[in-house]
Amino acid sequence: MEVGIDIVDIKRIKKVMDKYRERFLNKVFSHEEKRLYKTRKAGHEFIAGRFAAKEAFIKAKGIKAPLKEINIMQSMGKPYIDFRGEIYRGISISHERDYAVAIVVINKN
Repeated sequence: MEVGIDIVDIKRIKKVMDKYRERFLNKVFSHEEKRLYKTRKAGHEFIAGRFAAKEAFIKAKGIKAPLKEINIMQSMGKPYIDFRGEIYRGISISHERDYAVAIVVINKN
């Protein structure tokens, strides 16, 4: 079993979004993730959580990969990861006033 965790300061993401909005979104998020983002009221929290999840996934997999290739999607209110056509369901994302945190657990068979 492999585990990755990451925490992100939501204010830092807000600053990056305010400065680089579309450039940042296009570099880090897939078309599907950007579509999900546009449906959210708490956009900075959503982006921070997804960013933390991507970083946690990289730590759990022990790989280097472009963040845009790691898709954090949602089904029935639960997040999952689609990475190069493979689905990973061991993910949890949480938000608190100032921070977003994500943990990814990958079972090795």
